[in-house]
Amino acid sequence: MNPDTGFRINSLPFAHQTIDGEVVIVDVENGTYYSLRDTGAEVWSLLESGAGLQEIVRELGRRYQSGHGEIEAGVARLLTELQQEGILTPDPAAKTISGRGAGDLAGTPTPTFAQPVLERFTDMKDLLLLDPIHEGGDVGWPIIKYPDP
Repeated sequence: MNPDTGFRINSLPFAHQTIDGEVVIVDVENGTYYSLRDTGAEVWSLLESGAGLQEIVRELGRRYQSGHGEIEAGVARLLTELQQEGILTPDPAAKTISGRGAGDLAGTPTPTFAQPVLERFTDMKDLLLLDPIHEGGDVGWPIIKYPDP
C-alpha cells in the first residue's frame, strides 16, 4: 500500500453515519452492515477529512502511546479490509491533508493504541433489503410495480 495515496469512500452502494462515536456502514444493495468503533471510528473520521495512510498513522501516533510500526500495521490492515469489502478505493488523485501540526498535547494522557476492528454483520440482510429504497430510480423512490393488465 502506497503510504502517500489518498482514498475515496464509495458512496454507492454504501451509506454511512457516525452515531455516538460508532460508524455504521450499510451496503444498501446486499444488506450487509459494518461497524467501526474506537480507533476504527477515528481512522474513518480521518479518511473523511482526506487523510492518507501516513497522515492517519501520524495523527494516531499523537493520540496514543504505541509504536509507529504497531499503529501503521493496524491502520494498513483496516484500510485493506475496507478495500476488500468495496467500501474504500485508493485514489491517487485524492488530495491528502499533509502538514498537520502537532497541536497542543501538553499534559494530555495518551492511552495505549487498540487495533481498529471492522465488524461485519449479515444477520439483518433480509430485513434491510425489504426497505422500499431498493425500488428507487432516477426520479425518486419508491417505484411501485403494478401487475401488467
